Amino acid sequence: MIVNWVGWMLSGVVLLLLFAVVLILKNPVLLLITGERSQGVVVGMDTSSASLQSPIVEFVTSTGGRVRVKSRTSTTSPSVRVGDAVTVAYNPSQPRDAQVLLLSEFFLVFFILGFLGFFLLIWVSAVLISGEPENGDPFGLITSVISHFRLNPFRFPVLFMLLLVIPLCGRATYVFFNQALDLRSNGIKVAGHVTGSEWTSSTLNDGSNASGEHSTIAYKDVSGTEHAIRSSAVTWLSRLKTGDVVEVIYLPRNPDKGVMNTWVELWLVPLVFGSFTVAFLVWLFLVLNETVTVGSYTSDPRREVKLKTSGVPAVATVIEAKPDARILHYRIDKDTLTPTADLNGFEAAEQTLHYWKPSRAEAGLKRGDKFRAYLDLGSLKPGKSLRFYIDFSDRIGFNPRVQSMEDEFEEDEKL
Repeated sequence: MIVNWVGWMLSGVVLLLLFAVVLILKNPVLLLITGERSQGVVVGMDTSSASLQSPIVEFVTSTGGRVRVKSRTSTTSPSVRVGDAVTVAYNPSQPRDAQVLLLSEFFLVFFILGFLGFFLLIWVSAVLISGEPENGDPFGLITSVISHFRLNPFRFPVLFMLLLVIPLCGRATYVFFNQALDLRSNGIKVAGHVTGSEWTSSTLNDGSNASGEHSTIAYKDVSGTEHAIRSSAVTWLSRLKTGDVVEVIYLPRNPDKGVMNTWVELWLVPLVFGSFTVAFLVWLFLVLNETVTVGSYTSDPRREVKLKTSGVPAVATVIEAKPDARILHYRIDKDTLTPTADLNGFEAAEQTLHYWKPSRAEAGLKRGDKFRAYLDLGSLKPGKSLRFYIDFSDRIGFNPRVQSMEDEFEEDEKL
């Protein structure tokens, strides 16, 4: 229920964002596409905003009128200077509302489109995670794409998160590794003294507090200026005591930001972020190759056609088929006519195929229809996700009394 509300809320926010984007980008985009072009010259800088400057451009319209317009963007360091030639797009009926065609002018456009794209990805992820085709997707656009290409809807949110955190972890690894490398290559080493310790406390996401005692270290740079730093490792881990002499390393441009010249202080952080990056990359590879199962979703059994030659024969019976709701619910049982010892430990399995789009062979499926199925023996082991193939072109009978495993359990409870 919570996910359902989240999906609908995100849908509403997306629609509002789309409306806002249209209003904000309407004029600059229309001018960029349909506006007339004119060559203008930067004649000055508007400095009405504190420490910000906006180029003032003068151009001549097609009717000979001379017009001055101010850039829509203000920056501390404009990309053009007085005297530079720039192109202007304008509407002949409203030349004073012209658009200066500079890349910096469209920074807001890029930012809004990027933010909207990010929000759209979150919305799509929420809709797919919900497991309900109609949830948060009133026009059925996402579900239509998923059904047409027979995709795993649970993979998209996972891929989205991985493609978000991998660059972040990779970037952090790069930054902290370069910082450590810069210190080792260009740093100045001086002696420091442990002057004591202090407690630090921070609040975690779950509301609990994390605290620790860190050693404080005093040192002087080559100019004789004294600085104080705090070790990143807690005192019980670094085993430092008041009065201990340690080696401090700092960069000439940042003498007040020294660190202890130890492996932990320099390389632990980039190592942690690097490990996360590698782990997430491996996870991404496994997900893309469908080596691991993502979410509770079962991959489309029609795609496991290779099991028709390598799998063990079984029987699939339709429990519920709802083309309008894009749901196909079926049950896998042993084949009583051709029993096999390979399935001695297998009783039955039940799956629901969401985002189902019936093929020609599946048209008209109804409760009780039976088809030949093939099970992957390796997936029957504990902890494995069941893999199988259902051949909907191989109809083998009809079972009007088929029940779901839940119905069977309730019936046994009554008895």
